[in-house]
Amino acid sequence: MKRLLIAVLLLLSVNVAFSQKYDKKIAASDKSIEDPKKGINPKTWISRGELFYEIAKAPVELISVGMSQEMYELAMAGLDDDVTATAQPETLNGKKYTVHTFNDKKVYIESAAIQFWDILKYEVPNPMQKSYEAFAKAKSLDTGGKNTKKLNEKFSLLAAQTKQEAFNKYNLSKYDEAVEFFGLAVNCLDETGEIDSLSIYYAGVIAIEAKNYAAAEKYLRRAVDINYIENGDAYFYLSEALKEGGKKDESREILEKGIVAYPENQQLIIALINSYIAAQKDPKDIIPFIKKAQEKEATNINLYIVEGDLLERLDDMEGAEKCYVKATEIDPDNFFGYYKRGLLHFNLGAKYNDQAMQEKDKEYERLLDLADRELRNALPFLEEAFKRNADEISTIQALKEINFRFRVENDKYKQDYEKYSKMLEEKNN
Repeated sequence: MKRLLIAVLLLLSVNVAFSQKYDKKIAASDKSIEDPKKGINPKTWISRGELFYEIAKAPVELISVGMSQEMYELAMAGLDDDVTATAQPETLNGKKYTVHTFNDKKVYIESAAIQFWDILKYEVPNPMQKSYEAFAKAKSLDTGGKNTKKLNEKFSLLAAQTKQEAFNKYNLSKYDEAVEFFGLAVNCLDETGEIDSLSIYYAGVIAIEAKNYAAAEKYLRRAVDINYIENGDAYFYLSEALKEGGKKDESREILEKGIVAYPENQQLIIALINSYIAAQKDPKDIIPFIKKAQEKEATNINLYIVEGDLLERLDDMEGAEKCYVKATEIDPDNFFGYYKRGLLHFNLGAKYNDQAMQEKDKEYERLLDLADRELRNALPFLEEAFKRNADEISTIQALKEINFRFRVENDKYKQDYEKYSKMLEEKNN
């Protein structure tokens, strides 16, 4: 252990000394690329790329994800006092970490191992991007392909480093930066002729979280093009990117295409249902998708509520009520099942009442009786809904109107009418 400690200390001292020479090395590289002869030599640019790659790795040269806390503390033992870490607890995304903060990075430890880190500053800004640009320039100058093998190795190493940084930034919820690093990994491997499917997909999905919908569309379209579909999820996320980017028709087309290829993907089914409803498509076109979704999520109350609403639009009141009953059977405390069932009868009552106003004599009486019957049917369900959510104004309004209609029949209706009237006044003031 003593020998290992000495070796680590020596390595640290070399690393610290070398970091002090970065300015001179960068200045020398700048001079070389400006030289008419050296500037067109691929090796000049390869050296420059290696320099910036080394700068990019410097802050975490001695640590790695998964490294035990014991080995980590041993590696850090030789740092100067001005860069020694301060340890503090931190909760991130619901998980508790011990965070060691240095002048250039924060290291997140959990379960006695390094989970990820956050590089706060480099010796120069954006060294990974600069490294990529230098290697890409070298490739463009290497017309004979003499350095192809070496450059491919360099691009691959840089891609691995940028991908690790992408995961780190994602864990830190720094989604914009995560997308940039995944995109850089994609670019690096593109130079080698390798397609980095995972980074392409992750860049697209995370770009949605970053609300960068143009980037999300770009990467997810490519994921679909290279058939990296993830059982249909790529179609779903692409449709989300298009929808949030204002391309609703294209979004729906992607969902339809995705469902043809992956008919069992529940996300696609639910998203298409919502898209059809938003576009006011014919309910007959939507209900088959809802039925299919119910096969997978038999206890999803929302699916039955939505189906009931669509059946009401088709004037299938009996079918709609069965859906609302099913919702309350699944969850007796669910507000919407009772509310929608009560509202169904309330609306029917209002419909018959309006029709009665257009008629005379017996037809008038018949329609008025139907209106009364439906309003009485609505009452217990709306009361059950009110018990579960006393703040919904439309429920209170409906209860007020029903009790007003029957207020002369007995004191209960009159008292309830006054109660709900008072509630509405209080909520409106």
